[in-house]
Order: sequence, then C-alpha cells, then structure tokens
Amino acid sequence: MPLVCIDGTTVAISVDGPQVLAKTSDTVPSSTQNTLKVGGKSALLEADVADWLAGYTTDYDNPPYAGGKAQGDSITGVSALTANSISSAEIVKSDTVFNATLSVTTPGDGPNGSKDPVSTINIIVEITDPAQTQLKAT
Repeated sequence: MPLVCIDGTTVAISVDGPQVLAKTSDTVPSSTQNTLKVGGKSALLEADVADWLAGYTTDYDNPPYAGGKAQGDSITGVSALTANSISSAEIVKSDTVFNATLSVTTPGDGPNGSKDPVSTINIIVEITDPAQTQLKAT
C-alpha cells in the first residue's frame, strides 16, 4: 500500500513536450486547514498541490528559444487519490501523479530577436518522497 504524503513532500517535475525546465524538483507544503495529522504534520491534500502549483515558477528553454520564464497554472488530471472518509478531502499518496500546466510569463528569446510562441507548458508532477514512513492508504 502507498504511503500518505504530508507537509514537506518532495516532488519531481517533468515536461510532457520539448521544453527544458530549470527547476525539476520542489517541496510541497500543506496549506489547508486539514485536521488529519501524521506525526504532528498535516496530510497533503489535492488543494495543497494546487496551491503549491500556483506559486511554482521556473526558467525554461524551448530550443531554439532560451531564457523563458513560466509559472504554475492548473492541475489538468490526477491519478491515485484517496478520499478522506471524515471530510471527503482528496488525500495525496506516494503513487499519486498530477498532470498540470504552466503559463509562460516571459517568452524565451530565439534567433533574429524572435520570441517563443508557446504560451503553455504541460508538466507531470510525481511524488519522490512522501515525507513520512508510517501511515499507508488504500
């Protein structure tokens, strides 16, 4: 059974496309008022990941364009969540995978002064460390 993720979970961010991100890992804090605790830390909910994504920023390249910047936009798909029977909140597990989008905030520069035409970058967010080793979920 997969572990429940908690405040401080580490994620890997990869691109579903030709772009190259500068920041490919991060830590996701719990930001909701979740009462489910593991070792004194809040369990991670889908809403926490959405809040983290909204604050995620990275530089990116999209050859031949370089030096672009992007920010988290929205979760477009998710697999393997567990519903909390008390609050019906969606709890993130160590095998949960998120599909999401980044919005390009500053397009990269290309040849002859051209700008990267891409406005959205598709990413995949996977759990690499659930930040605890005790509580498992089905």
